Amino acid sequence: MFDPVLRQLIDPPLNRAGAWLAGRGVSANIASLAGLAVGLLAVPALALGRYDLALGLILLNRLIDGVDGPIARHGKSTPFGGYLDIMCDMAFYAAVPLGFAFADGTNAVWAAVLLASFVCTGASFLGRAVLAAQRGEANDGTRGRKSFSIAPG
Repeated sequence: MFDPVLRQLIDPPLNRAGAWLAGRGVSANIASLAGLAVGLLAVPALALGRYDLALGLILLNRLIDGVDGPIARHGKSTPFGGYLDIMCDMAFYAAVPLGFAFADGTNAVWAAVLLASFVCTGASFLGRAVLAAQRGEANDGTRGRKSFSIAPG
């Protein structure tokens, strides 16, 4: 619902940053892995109750995740890179609720609810991608160009 509006605001600076990084030899795969590493550092920060630090790490993870696609588009985009990006995102989404559960056991039920919502979101996203590929739907970039789409766009 908010995606088209937000994309108009965030895509231009992310594309500029991606072009700049790609021009300096940074690969999208390295960015995806660096983003995962930063995001996973939020888990011990959460577990230790350092919510300020965890928030900063989570926001930095989201920023890096936002720039790996533009790096790929300005450098070399591969199906493996698209797969790696999604796997890093899913690992991050699974890890963050654990940090809240580790912080305080009374958070465990809510962490499980959050984790379930992330799993359902990921499954629906990947399921939709499979349907789009099977139907030969064009990858027109309306919601951001995806590297794993089979149909040309």
